[in-house]
Formats: sequence, structure tokens, C-alpha cells
Amino acid sequence: MRSYKEGIAHQYLMETRYDRASILRRDDFGPVPRPPVYKTYADAPKTQLPKPLFGETDSLWEILNQRRSRRRYTGDPISMMTLAALLWATQGITLSASGYQFRTSPSAGALYPVETYLSVQEVEGVQQGIYHFNVFDFALEEIALGNFGEHLTRAALDQAMVGRGAVVFIWTGILLRSMWKYKNRCVRYICMDAGHIAQNLQLATTALALGCCPIGAFYDEEINGVLGVDGEEETTIYLAAVGKL
Repeated sequence: MRSYKEGIAHQYLMETRYDRASILRRDDFGPVPRPPVYKTYADAPKTQLPKPLFGETDSLWEILNQRRSRRRYTGDPISMMTLAALLWATQGITLSASGYQFRTSPSAGALYPVETYLSVQEVEGVQQGIYHFNVFDFALEEIALGNFGEHLTRAALDQAMVGRGAVVFIWTGILLRSMWKYKNRCVRYICMDAGHIAQNLQLATTALALGCCPIGAFYDEEINGVLGVDGEEETTIYLAAVGKL
């Protein structure tokens, strides 16, 4: 019987450990090109998102106490303003300084390798379809129109809440955006970044009395195919369904 220590997961952790003797030697595969900080679909139809309004909510402590992964949704639509608030909570720009735009979620080295895509299924004022979130312009870029809920449900191992959600957040990692600096260890950081973003989404949905369930089980290439990403330099790493309770 093979030991778990022979598996890829254990080997990756061992090969990307930092210690004083090997921190540089482990990352000696040469220079890595640095891609742009922002990805845009320049020729795509664009929907400008409204500036989110922040009403009164419970205290942070009460929101943390209420936070749960919720899978049962009514199927009712959410507003575009609500969607804008959720997107701002996950990756909204909060400060521009020294050539950087800092966001609501932390990122290793402020490199922001995680991109947000949406499967819009029931959002007032936005046609059903797949969209890319343009962080800098705070806008949605249309990739494909149509209801992809059933397709994504099958791709997410038939988890029904995916199709019932008003919107599904799909996060990809652009590997080189982190790898140029952190080399082999970058995958650790990209996954951490995605976790920060997903937690912000869960807290925001809880504050707005919405349901949210993060999803890590899916057929990678099926989701990548919906988004039109190559699965190598950019690949899906996390999903989250959001809906009304």
C-alpha cells in the first residue's frame, strides 16, 4: 500500500517548505514573466455596477456568530445593488497608494492573482450569463449570455444549490501573477487569497440576510470550459453559490 507521503499533496508541501538553507535553491527554475495586475475583456459588452450603499447591519461579532454555509435558496432575484455590495466586499478597491490599489481582501505581496467570474442567474437588471468582474472599473464584462445554472450544477458534482442560487461566484487563479515573485510556493498563497475572498463574501451575505455556500468540489475542466480559460496559466480554484433565504 502506498503511503500518503508518496502523494502529490504531501510532496508539494515538502517541496515548498521554507528553511534557511534551501529557500533560494528550491526556486531556481529561472525568471518568470510578470503578467498585468488586471485582466480585462476590452471588447466585451460592459455593465457598470452602482456604487454600493452600506446600511446598518448587526455588529461584526453578531455576523460572525450567524455565519453558516447555507444551501437552500428561494430562487428569488437579488438586486444589482446587492450584487455590487457583494463584489465590493470581496475585492473592492479601498486605497490607491504608491502605484498599488489595495482591496478589501488581503493578498500576498498585493499581487491579487485571483480573478472573479459570475454566473448570473437571477439578478435584477443583469441578463443571465457568465461575466468577468473588472475590479478597476467596478464593472461586469459579458462573456456569454444564457442560464448556465444546470451546467454548473453538473460540473459541481450535482450540488443542487448551484443551480438554485441567484448568482454563483467563480474564482480563478492566474498563476504567473504570483509565481513571478513567490515561485513554487505561489500555489499556497493563491489558495490563501481565495480563502480570504470567500470569507469576505460569507460575512457580507450574512450581513445582508442572504445565503452563501463555498464549493471546493467540481470538475475543473468543465468550469474552465464555461469561462474560456486554459486551465494551466489560469484555472478555477473555488466557487460559491449565493441566494435569497
